[in-house]
Amino acid sequence: MAAPPSSRPSVLGVPEADADASADREFGAAFGGPDPGPAQETALEPSASPGAWSAGADYRPSVVPHDRMAGCAAAHRRLLELVERVDDDVLRRPSGLPGWTVAHLLTHLARNAESHSGMVEAATGGDVRDQYPGGQDQRDRDIAAGRDLPAATVRAEVAAAVTRLERAWDAVHVDVWRTGFGRVSTYGVTTLADLVFLRWRETEIHLVDLALTDLGGPGLADLSSAYVEVEWAWTVRGLPSRLPAEVTVLLAPGDRPSTAVGRGKELVVVDAPTIPALAWLIGRDPGRPDWPALGPWW
Repeated sequence: MAAPPSSRPSVLGVPEADADASADREFGAAFGGPDPGPAQETALEPSASPGAWSAGADYRPSVVPHDRMAGCAAAHRRLLELVERVDDDVLRRPSGLPGWTVAHLLTHLARNAESHSGMVEAATGGDVRDQYPGGQDQRDRDIAAGRDLPAATVRAEVAAAVTRLERAWDAVHVDVWRTGFGRVSTYGVTTLADLVFLRWRETEIHLVDLALTDLGGPGLADLSSAYVEVEWAWTVRGLPSRLPAEVTVLLAPGDRPSTAVGRGKELVVVDAPTIPALAWLIGRDPGRPDWPALGPWW
């Protein structure tokens, strides 16, 4: 059963029912009201092909991460649709993460959205906030507290947290997108645009981690192509610090350009398509025996 329709505007500034078709486009209008602020957002012009856009002569890249918000909003809708199919028995199932039930993971997705809202709202008010002001202990307690919640409560909490976050994004002025930031435990100071990506990542990957394919949930092969593009670039950029010092990895996916990472004398060729290689890179698959062990993925 799909999530009930909502009359609220989505983070993209279009009705929820129309947002899926818009998820892969960048939008020219600034978020947060009729005044777009002092900076031009885009000069995108529609092409003859429906759903496709081309750059106008005066195009300038936007500081507002429209594409990331569009991707995350689409992932949020998939999450809300899936949660509507979850009952009390499903909540008690083990998820794909060792030691986590479906209830733990959905509670984490709700609390994570709230943590992002707190950082965005603080930045909008000219302040800076830690993602979890109480640190790792707060994060762990909040997740554990969702273990025995009924399905109706979990559904309501996830929906409310997503709504709050998308509205917080809508309220960010272009100048705040330029210089605002939050603090996350894994990366420290993180720009608002990168925070949007981190929330997108959280939603896309944990949708898979829920292991609810029998209810229509996604597998790794169902990750959105837009997300995979951004995640591949982000994860490859952070790979050197996760490799053994003596190893250089040559990623040869075949469906995108190959790249070599590391400075070690031992060369390991990871000859695998993007999705299997990405599953290894993000710690969801051990990879082949000859591939090196990696440090933690964040």
